[in-house]
Amino acid sequence: MDRSESTLALVDFEQTEFDDCSSGYGSSQDLSDSEAVTANDTVDTPDREHIGHTSRSINSILNTRMGHWTSSTSMSFRNTQTLTEHLRTISYIPQLCDVIFEVGPEKVKVHGVKAILGTRSRVLYNLILKKQKEQEFKGKTHKKDKKKKTSSIFQNDVLITVQKYQPEDFRKIIEFIHCGSVDINSSCLAGLLCGASQFGLDDLEKACWDFVNYCVKNGTVLSLLPSAKRYCNFKLGQILMEKIFCSVRRTVTV
Repeated sequence: MDRSESTLALVDFEQTEFDDCSSGYGSSQDLSDSEAVTANDTVDTPDREHIGHTSRSINSILNTRMGHWTSSTSMSFRNTQTLTEHLRTISYIPQLCDVIFEVGPEKVKVHGVKAILGTRSRVLYNLILKKQKEQEFKGKTHKKDKKKKTSSIFQNDVLITVQKYQPEDFRKIIEFIHCGSVDINSSCLAGLLCGASQFGLDDLEKACWDFVNYCVKNGTVLSLLPSAKRYCNFKLGQILMEKIFCSVRRTVTV
């Protein structure tokens, strides 16, 4: 999130109308006429007892209106949409990434950030750690050979070969791991489902099965067949094909 956006939201909050789901802060314009009169009357009264009583009344009103404001004297601000967009962009900027996946026979490069991948998936954490150690060992064996040195900015990146996934499907998997969101459709469903199972992304796997059930209910389950065939070598790919055929047979029987 850009600093300017955050500053604007924090500085101008008094001029913004908040609903009950936001910070709980209410501006002075929301005070009723009776409350405003009470406040004005106390200003003109020199009696300390009345001033103290009015001060307590005002504090009571503010406590009611400000909710959790007064307890912590802080404001909770979130802008997850901007964060998601920025995290999604990272995987498309090689200079900001330190993991390179070479996907498919054509070795299409898909980039990722080691810290994010390792944190979100235990399987990827172990895979990255293993590849990193292998590269470090190879680096030591060729340490004295100057010809082996490269000036590439990617020379310290972890390189991982991925054989069984379609490049675009695997890119969507990495995209989900980075930013927590992905668009599921009939063409990428099987790839996302298999990837979610392999890399321990339980929430994505559940979302994929929800999409399959949605297609079954709407009679569009056959649109998933081409995607399922591309991943018939995976266990979940086979399960998906069986589910598709069973659904079609039930439809024909009925």
